[in-house]
Amino acid sequence: MRTNALDVLLIVLVCLIWAGNYYVVQGVLAYVDPFTFALLRAVLGGVFIFAIGGYVIRGITKRDLRWLLAMGLLNISLFLILLNLSLLSVKPGVDSTLIYTQPVFVAALSPLVGDTLTRNRKIGIAAAFGGIIVIFLPSIVASRFVVGDVYALAGALSWATAVALFKRWQPTISVIGITSLQSLIGGVFIVPSLLFEKPFLDPVLDFWLYLGYNVILASGLAMVMYWRVLSHMSAAQFTSYFFLVPVFATIMGSIFQLSIPPVNELAGTVLVALGIVAVNR
Repeated sequence: MRTNALDVLLIVLVCLIWAGNYYVVQGVLAYVDPFTFALLRAVLGGVFIFAIGGYVIRGITKRDLRWLLAMGLLNISLFLILLNLSLLSVKPGVDSTLIYTQPVFVAALSPLVGDTLTRNRKIGIAAAFGGIIVIFLPSIVASRFVVGDVYALAGALSWATAVALFKRWQPTISVIGITSLQSLIGGVFIVPSLLFEKPFLDPVLDFWLYLGYNVILASGLAMVMYWRVLSHMSAAQFTSYFFLVPVFATIMGSIFQLSIPPVNELAGTVLVALGIVAVNR
């Protein structure tokens, strides 16, 4: 399946937004509990997307609603809660490595949705994931196993399962309708989780800035672009690009600190790039 330049540009833009979001989520959790933040991100993101094009949900069927319920549970509520919980106890570098095992899970599930894992794709996915390990090897070695590791891996699996389900679904509504409705449905699933922790929220300016980034960029525009490209690209090919997210996050960290990336980060970035090229040949 040939990839056009616009698809690549949109995927890279999504990766940049989500890479920056690691720093945003780390910052916002000082002002709000993880469950309340997941709820706000899901519901407000869904409302934002619905406001800019929700009318396109006309023609939705009962079958679509069943798929949307599954997507809302797996891709929104479970993933956001698990991501937020993992970032409470795991360093961002290690957490991003674990979350972005998602393409590996997608590759394992791809035969279930009719995708063919060619030799190039297997080699490419292995090389790209190896590059992520090389980049974060010092952080991984220095860290001890914590429960946040389990949350991160569970989040990766939930996200990968949602991708596989989407490839089996043949929706009758547009990607804007899909994105807005699954976010709103996911928000409904998040509500009961508020019983497990005493909600708190400190509405300072920094909180609103972090929330705005999540609602408008990470959960809004990025998700619309995400589903748009996934709707016509193979799952394994598409998710291979998301190995770029922890790479971009690392590069951003170096820029913020005005430092030159160490050798392991440069070598890992090269491996990731080669892996993505191999998957998309």
